Amino acid sequence: MTTTTITSLPARRGVRLRTLLSVAAQTLRSRVSGFAGAVIALALGVAFAGAATSMLASGSALPPEAPEAVRRAVSESGALLVMLSVIGAFVTVFVVAGTFAFIVAQRRKELAVLRTVGAAPGQVRGMVLAESAFAAVLASLVGVLLAGPLMAAMAALLRSQELLPAGFTPSLSPGALAGCFAAGVLVGLVATVAAARRAAAVRPVEALRAASLADRPIGRGRWLGGLLALACGGGMLALVPVAPPDGRMPLTMFVSMPLVIGFALLSPAFAAWTSAFVAAPLARWTSATGELARENVRMAARRTAATAAPVLITVGLAGSLLGGTTLLGEAMAADARQVWRSDLVVSGTGEAEVVRWLNGHAGVHAAVPVTSGEVEVFANRTVRTVPAQGVDPTGVRQVMNLSHVEGDLEALRGGGAVAADRRQAAALGWKLGERLELGLPGGAKARPELAAVYDGSPLGGGLLVPTSMLVEKGKAEGAGARVGWSAVHVAADNPGAVRGELEKRWPRLKVFDTVQIMALVSGARQEGMRIGAIALAAFAVAYTLIAVANTSALSFGARRGEFARLMFLGARRAQVLRMALWEALCVAATGVLLGAGVTVVAVLGLRGVLAGLGLQVPTVFPWTEAGLVALACVLVVLVSALVPTVSVLGRRTSIAEAAA
Repeated sequence: MTTTTITSLPARRGVRLRTLLSVAAQTLRSRVSGFAGAVIALALGVAFAGAATSMLASGSALPPEAPEAVRRAVSESGALLVMLSVIGAFVTVFVVAGTFAFIVAQRRKELAVLRTVGAAPGQVRGMVLAESAFAAVLASLVGVLLAGPLMAAMAALLRSQELLPAGFTPSLSPGALAGCFAAGVLVGLVATVAAARRAAAVRPVEALRAASLADRPIGRGRWLGGLLALACGGGMLALVPVAPPDGRMPLTMFVSMPLVIGFALLSPAFAAWTSAFVAAPLARWTSATGELARENVRMAARRTAATAAPVLITVGLAGSLLGGTTLLGEAMAADARQVWRSDLVVSGTGEAEVVRWLNGHAGVHAAVPVTSGEVEVFANRTVRTVPAQGVDPTGVRQVMNLSHVEGDLEALRGGGAVAADRRQAAALGWKLGERLELGLPGGAKARPELAAVYDGSPLGGGLLVPTSMLVEKGKAEGAGARVGWSAVHVAADNPGAVRGELEKRWPRLKVFDTVQIMALVSGARQEGMRIGAIALAAFAVAYTLIAVANTSALSFGARRGEFARLMFLGARRAQVLRMALWEALCVAATGVLLGAGVTVVAVLGLRGVLAGLGLQVPTVFPWTEAGLVALACVLVVLVSALVPTVSVLGRRTSIAEAAA
């Protein structure tokens, strides 16, 4: 490791500042490998943000005559890009902040020397910020250059998955690139503020300390920040079930972020006993190398926590994202089963004739045509897309679970009124009798009256509207086309007999048990959620593995003096290498355990909230995907720890190095 120091500082203020800036530039040049992880992460973040915002700008600039299907596809892809951008920004800040914090911790002795020769705390703080500014500008420039190729690759991928129309070709936005460059520099500076403050707090006497990462107690600010982050995560969990339907998926995906921050801030408090627990079998089953590895991770708890933190964020973020999304999908499936009271669902041509026959059948209580679609809701200065059911009010309460109805459902018959779930109405600020503003299929607008509210399924959501609102008028002869899926829900005493008669009388009809068709629909929705969650998790994991490799390489590569002392005392290279291997395994396992803690809190917390709403959801978890993420972290830690260790052990050690 190259240490950049100066023997004395000039007395004049301007000259002293230039000297410290020169030291900052020399530090960057001498620690290229150390800053590489932060630069790569920030460059990728800027590149992705530039590509995503350019695609969003291209989508918003579509001409008015663009088909509605193109607009909807671009809008849905834009929502995915926004979620990816949020995750990328979070991981970028975490990686940059973690890298600079680790480097500052390693340089405490060097910084103390600067303080000894006359550097003021503000000058040391400015030097660290200057280092981050140099790195941030370089990373942002590289990111802007990579935005174009990345945007083309993203557009091609989305088109191949049919998430974008074939004719949509985005173009780079100069304004978006300029904004992302500025944001990249700002993120780099903000992420290193805490590290710069810690650097300024280094005292001159610390130049005499032997360990650059000697353990110090967690400060009150860190305790407060960690507990506040955990409280924020708990609050987000409580909001998931009561959020609007279109907000539940993003909220579930982002709930792990404050939990990860809280666990990472508080990890030094329990990293010692966690790592000792993990290392106990190694100390028992191996020779002295395992015991030495256990003592290293136990005594240097701050170093262990700092090295394990990227593993924590990788496992915690991916596990919470995958597990929470899977659980939410199961909850939505259970909720869908509670929406309907019908026994059969009939789909096919000749719906009007089928309804007349069913309503004249002695064993049928109700046969209600239902058209499922979506409408846009303009409320609280936002536009939301919510599910809507086009129904005839006659018999609807016999095929749907509607309780505590307030108002008049029969008002839907006139075509100028709607009904809403009570939770949905409260979330949107609607009151009974109020005029609502809706966007209908085809772009038409309507202002129906809220004629009734009701208690529906536990998760709530959705509107009951006249079927005419879900009919898009055609251009020829005023014909209309139903938007969405249309079927007849049937409540009967003997569903099997009714189904047999229907299939015999109309062979082309499709007749399903309601439970069966709801399972099919929910399964398709869950599969879509699973694919989206895997895409987001894969993006986050690929990003955070950079931090895992960088931090692990920094930690083990900076211990040349420690390894030299072991060699001087008689240890063989193979023994030192085995000790590093066991220690890397302990650090990786500690990070995996802490990340698993984040996942357990997020998933079980969400399950508890859902149970409080009356949804008994089985605890399902994507063990295969989560296991692969944990395995990838362990392998990256092992490789990035052993490579610098082998490099250090391959050099000739001297007595001076052993005494350093």
